Amino acid sequence: MFDISLIYKVLRRSLKRESRNGRSNHKLAEGKDGLISLLIHDIFGGEILKTRIKNGWHFYNRINGKRIDFTSKDMVKSSDDYSLEDIPSSPEETSGYVEKEEYTTFLMRFINLFEETYGLEKHKHILTV
Repeated sequence: MFDISLIYKVLRRSLKRESRNGRSNHKLAEGKDGLISLLIHDIFGGEILKTRIKNGWHFYNRINGKRIDFTSKDMVKSSDDYSLEDIPSSPEETSGYVEKEEYTTFLMRFINLFEETYGLEKHKHILTV
């Protein structure tokens, strides 16, 4: 069971704790696509996809055949109503765009907030780290 709204809420809280630079709420995930897509892949599985953007690559996920982009303009996109290339990527490639220490810190923050907010016993089947 992959509950997008539950994951979205925990990601937002994780990003808010990380962002101390006055970013507005709708820009919290800006520039975090590699970090978030890697975290989603590592915890929930699925695929990491990428598409070309002006200054490099944009990373996102596909889980159970559904495209999910937690860093899009609306934070969560799961429909095919916008143009993405869906080029397969890998955790190894994506991690090349993410600082290891930042990833580890963000992963632990996400897991702690998930546990604090929803409890791990109830959702143990979701978190498989």
